[in-house]
This record gives sequence, C-alpha cells and structure tokens, in this order.
Amino acid sequence: MEDKTTATRRSLLALGAGAALFSPSILRAQEANWPNRSVRIIAAFPAGSGTDSLARFYGERLARIFGQNFVIENIGGANGAIGARAAARAAPDGYTIFFGSVSTHAANPHLMREPGYDPLRDFAPLSMISINPLGVLVRADNPARDLQAFIAHARANPGALNYGIGNAGGLAGTHLLSQAAGFKAEQISYRGTPQAMADLLGGRLHFLVTDLGPAVEHLRAGTIRALAVTTARRVETLPDVPTVAEAALPGFDFASWNGSWMPARTPPAIIARLNREMVTIGQSDEAKRHIGALGIVSTTSTPEALGEFNRRELELWARIAAEANVAKE
Repeated sequence: MEDKTTATRRSLLALGAGAALFSPSILRAQEANWPNRSVRIIAAFPAGSGTDSLARFYGERLARIFGQNFVIENIGGANGAIGARAAARAAPDGYTIFFGSVSTHAANPHLMREPGYDPLRDFAPLSMISINPLGVLVRADNPARDLQAFIAHARANPGALNYGIGNAGGLAGTHLLSQAAGFKAEQISYRGTPQAMADLLGGRLHFLVTDLGPAVEHLRAGTIRALAVTTARRVETLPDVPTVAEAALPGFDFASWNGSWMPARTPPAIIARLNREMVTIGQSDEAKRHIGALGIVSTTSTPEALGEFNRRELELWARIAAEANVAKE
C-alpha cells in the first residue's frame, strides 16, 4: 500500500505540469472578460494552517497576474468538509477556487457518514499544490529526546499519552506510526492544526503528528521539538531531524498533500488559464523557497493528473479507514 502511494506521489513531483489543450477560439471567447471582479479562494482550514498559508501565497501572486483581488475566505471545521461544501455549492462561473487537501478530497468520504459533497463529482481539478511531510512533534521539555525513547515510553504506558488531530493527514500519520511502533494513545480532535498546536504548547497534549507548516515558527523558537519526519527523505529546511525510518521504523514513509479545485462545470478555458498561471507560480524559485520554508514541497500538475491522483488517494483512504476500524461520524 505504502509503496504504490509513495510512487504515485513521486510521479506527481516529476510532472512538468502544463495545461490541457482546448480550441483557441473557445479559449479566447471564454477568457475575454475573465476575471472582471474579485475571485474568492476558499481555504478549508483556519488561518495559520498550512492550507491557509498556501492559499495566501497563491492568492497574492494571482492578484498581480490578473489585476483583480483574490480574496481568501477561511471556512474551517469538520475536517475541512464545511469549506468543501461551500465550494461545491458555489456558482461554476470561475470566481471560486478551493484550496483543500487529503482531508477534504480523500479522507472525509471514509470518515463521515454525510460529508455533504462528492470529491470527484462536485469538483473540477485545477492543480496539485504541495506534498507535505509530517513531523512527530513534542514540547521542548518532553523527556524523550529521540523517537526511540518516545516509542519506548508510549509502549510502557499504553493509553497514558494523548495526541491531537487537526486534519486527516495527522489522523493517518498517527495511525500508521502507532500501528508500526506498537503503542496506543488517546485521540483528541480539533477544528484545525493551529488549535491542536496551541494545546501541545500549553502542555495539554503529549504529541502531534502533523504537517510542518504551522510548526515551523515554534520549531525555530525552540518551544517544540521534532523527533522525526514521516517521509523517506529528510526535509531540506530541517536537515538535522531524522526520518521515522532512520530513527526507529525502517521502511516507514508517509506524506500529506494539498490541491486546488473549482466547482464542477466551471468553464474548461478558465481552468486551463488558471492552471497555466498556477503551474508557473508553483514551479518558480520563489515558490520553492517560500513553500519550502514551511517544511513542504511545492508541487504542480495538470488538472487530469490531479484527478487521477485524487482517485488513487480515495482508494488508499478506503483501506486506511478499514484497517484503523474507523467508525464514520
């Protein structure tokens, strides 16, 4: 399961993302007056989350390119489902972009009885945005100085530790880690990762397995410590932090991801034009530096490649939910 998924993610990193081809006459007609007003970007998670940071980075640069405001609207909650519902129900006129993630487009259908949207039917893929390594995070004063010591403590005290879940990537990452390491801990769910991070900092949580974006400033300040990262390779911005595979569990490899969509039936010409610009932004040196500083990897794709990746991730999450015996809420 992990090998196939990892290979799929790596193939996305290698894509030389260009936009799909459409008739030039159709493109000219549909693009002629777009955009002639502000464009809304719905971010599925709260301000301060990794998804929010990515949406703001792209929004600022798209505004410069098109000469219109690209306004970020944070609609968090329900593991990103509330924002996804709002985007799915928006008019397909080219004035709504959705920045979602593995949570909204792969996990929720397998975690919720009624997510209120269909990731494939209700959305038109736009572009992949990022591949996100996760960090195994503890407070700086945690006595476990490395992952092996942390795992040994967790095994010796089954159920005594708790952890926060702010998105589906964290849920899967923690499940895979605890399963591979052989320990159990209590799960506490949050509206988003920033809220879980606040409780980790406040000493109300023992650990987090989550995307690194919301953690970077705290890692730099020395208030939290990363015991390991979940990907097969170390993260460039945290070169001294070992991988889970290096530190304790050989072969471990998992990452979260972000993508962008528009409501289904949005004119293909608008999707093609936006894809071209977003690919240019995402492949720029500026994006690699800025997004890389968040501890994630800037990644772009064609709409078609994102759609295929999305289908594979839905299949993966069906397996994860079954293996974790997740009861739909």
